[in-house]
Amino acid sequence: MRITIFYFLLFIISIKTLTSQNNGENEFGSWYEITSSNRISNKFSISGSFTSWNYQLPAKNSHLLLGIVGLNYQINPKLSVGVSYAYGEIESFNKINDIPATIDHRIMEQVVFNHKSNKVSFSHRFRLEQRFLTYPQENLLKHRIRYRFKIKTPLNRLFYLSTYDEIHFNLNSFDFQQNRAFAGLGITINKNMTTEIGYARHAFKTKSFNRLSLQLNLKCDFNKKNTN
Repeated sequence: MRITIFYFLLFIISIKTLTSQNNGENEFGSWYEITSSNRISNKFSISGSFTSWNYQLPAKNSHLLLGIVGLNYQINPKLSVGVSYAYGEIESFNKINDIPATIDHRIMEQVVFNHKSNKVSFSHRFRLEQRFLTYPQENLLKHRIRYRFKIKTPLNRLFYLSTYDEIHFNLNSFDFQQNRAFAGLGITINKNMTTEIGYARHAFKTKSFNRLSLQLNLKCDFNKKNTN
């Protein structure tokens, strides 16, 4: 429990630091996401997700639509690796001057390490991205590295606390690109489904966004079905 309190305080300090940056858009927006993890063998799984960021509640003024599909390999119970492809469309606020959306094709490689201390779960995700970006006037290839630290603290059999912080760096010039922080309440609907609702802070170099975050997580074990 002391570890959990420490990281919660660390998260709050992070939020205060981000708040001191330029707030950018003053609107309170939304961040919706659905994820799925589908086990197909003892070692392999197929993952997918769909994300919708919006500048305004409940789902007005789209910021980002992003779909991801990936293949993962479980090295051992704590360590996994994966590769995935993503397609995204990034919009400016209120589609200023009718600028077309930026198209984002990504190839991503990741390593995930999970561990526990008492009942508290910790997750470390390291991700490399090759982003093929289509802007209105040019096409660019950008490389990015991300690190996400996540904590899950059970309150009882139904509810848990979820917090994470994820920092992104551009590798072309190795400078800060963005940071995402989240704190919220999770609900275990059943062994294959959870949902999380909370507050997300999304900070770039020159602007930041405050968002209501709602996530639905699904799991399916096709390997178990095939062996029955």
